[in-house]
Amino acid sequence: MLLETWLIQTSNIIIKWTIIALLIISGIFLVVMSVLKRDLKYPSAHPWLFTLETLLVSFTMGLIVILMSYGRGQLSTKTLLEFLLMTFKFGVFHILLQFSGFYSYALIDE
Repeated sequence: MLLETWLIQTSNIIIKWTIIALLIISGIFLVVMSVLKRDLKYPSAHPWLFTLETLLVSFTMGLIVILMSYGRGQLSTKTLLEFLLMTFKFGVFHILLQFSGFYSYALIDE
């Protein structure tokens, strides 16, 4: 009974820190795989296309923050900071996925 009460009261905290831990572990794993694999086949063969692809992925994901803020009537200077943070985060994520070999595996790049 005591354990059940404790779980109910702290479930949000447990879930929050579990998700944060999984994100940190996944990020570290992706960085390690990027360093070990260094799949530079596509970026070397198509540098301009890879740059354009990275910018498109980054800005599109960041634009979602602006659209959500606009739709909710909450546009502010903080929105610009959030846009830049999301753009940076998804740009790095896209590059790490490429360097780790995920795209070559998932898209069956031969």
